[in-house]
Amino acid sequence: MKIYPATVESVTRLSPTLIRIRLVVSDFETTGVGDEYVRLFFPHGEDRAEVSLPIATEDSWYTPDGSPEPPMRTYTIRNAGPGWVDVDFVVHEGGVAATWAVQARPGDALGLNSPTGLYELPAGATHQLLVGDLTALPALARLLENTPEGVHTQAVIEVPDDASRLELLTPPGCRVRWVTGGNWVGPSVMPDIVRRVLDSWPEGAERPYVWVAGQTPALRSVRKHLRKELGWPSEWFKLVGYWVPRAEEWRDRYDALPAETVAELNALFADEDQEAALDAYDEALETLGL
Repeated sequence: MKIYPATVESVTRLSPTLIRIRLVVSDFETTGVGDEYVRLFFPHGEDRAEVSLPIATEDSWYTPDGSPEPPMRTYTIRNAGPGWVDVDFVVHEGGVAATWAVQARPGDALGLNSPTGLYELPAGATHQLLVGDLTALPALARLLENTPEGVHTQAVIEVPDDASRLELLTPPGCRVRWVTGGNWVGPSVMPDIVRRVLDSWPEGAERPYVWVAGQTPALRSVRKHLRKELGWPSEWFKLVGYWVPRAEEWRDRYDALPAETVAELNALFADEDQEAALDAYDEALETLGL
């Protein structure tokens, strides 16, 4: 694990709901995976040029005694090159990251850790379905740009309004469809999208790899469909929860859980079958109203 200091080089408004911030980062080691993510460490006080960076360990980090704890949020990398990293931020009310991004100027400081990628197309796969909401648009766009040759792709992107659409670079054999919904303006339609596409999949045709990212509660329904109704093996799908409605309230409610309840939730992942553990974890959170 590495922790990288970073400085804002430029701020670009891509749409009314998306801001791209280019960071100057020395020696950043990208995984090259389209949905790689990092933890961003934000200034702990009013000085936007000062960040209390943690100390990296082999596979984690810690804040030294006496140092301020920096606010941290998880974001995907839109793109990266020698000495720079692009991160796209969704514009919304409240939240540490969105508030910082709206006010960002060249010279502002951040920190970030080593990235981790999740997308993993099975060997020999020739079809994929990519579905995401606005928070997943940066990763989805990068996945489209990096689609392996010969892989036919359907992409469906859920945005709050037409003004949030972007021009995307798409490979041959790719179809992109934009839909309006979810994204804090209404119920997510991502579960219905996945179900309809797979229900209409030609009988006998090769199974597509399914990647879905965005609002976490919506992904629980997708997971149930793939795991319990269709019985798909885990290597043929990747579901990534990026956000929950009223996130600050959600964190407060989670933090208020009894210690024994948190211990029971964590103990679920002692199961060697991690997919079964995730099933149980999702069910437990739903039962708790989370």
